[in-house]
Amino acid sequence: MLPVKIVIFEDEFLLANDLKCQMQPFNFEVTAIFRKAEEGLEYLAGIENTSLFPDIILMDISLAGKMNGIEAAQIITGKYDIALVFLTGMSQLDVFEEAFKSKPHAFMIKPFDIQQAMVSIRLAFYQKTLENKLIKQHEELEDKIRERTKELQLAKDHAEEAIRLKNTLLDNISNQIREPMLGILGIAAMLKKETKDKPELQRYTEYITENAQHLFSLLKKIMDLK
Repeated sequence: MLPVKIVIFEDEFLLANDLKCQMQPFNFEVTAIFRKAEEGLEYLAGIENTSLFPDIILMDISLAGKMNGIEAAQIITGKYDIALVFLTGMSQLDVFEEAFKSKPHAFMIKPFDIQQAMVSIRLAFYQKTLENKLIKQHEELEDKIRERTKELQLAKDHAEEAIRLKNTLLDNISNQIREPMLGILGIAAMLKKETKDKPELQRYTEYITENAQHLFSLLKKIMDLK
């Protein structure tokens, strides 16, 4: 298993170096230590190979430069996908509320107990790993929803096109039936008028008229289905 890469922001170099040495047996690799936030931020910005990017930042709240750890942490969490652990002394507990704005994954209280420190660091790493998995699952779910939405929209478009074609077909059929039937009814009316003295022909014309009207009724019902 590859070591977990760590960058330490700590103005007390001896403390940071001691922490580095104590962490090494636990498969943690400290790749850089910075006393000033400005130097650490420049280092992070210059990393081109993502495989060399740290997994965890240990950030002291008080640093040697003009920028404090809280300000640096806000920049880091805003730009990079990385676990953040604040290092703080008991005298700095009043700044916790401000530090929480950077959404740290853990706090380590000075002086360090190495076992407790390892628990905090491992917890931060695990929490960040879990966050990344949840983000990935959320993105995959959104992709599936978008794909399904496209499929449903395509099905809806096909259904609407089918309805449009059906209605066009019904209109054409209606027109093709209506005009001949009107002609038949017209002829039937003329025959009925001309054959008043011929009962047999009168019955035929009435039969034609009734069937033509029945077909008109059926046609109307079909068109009402549109």
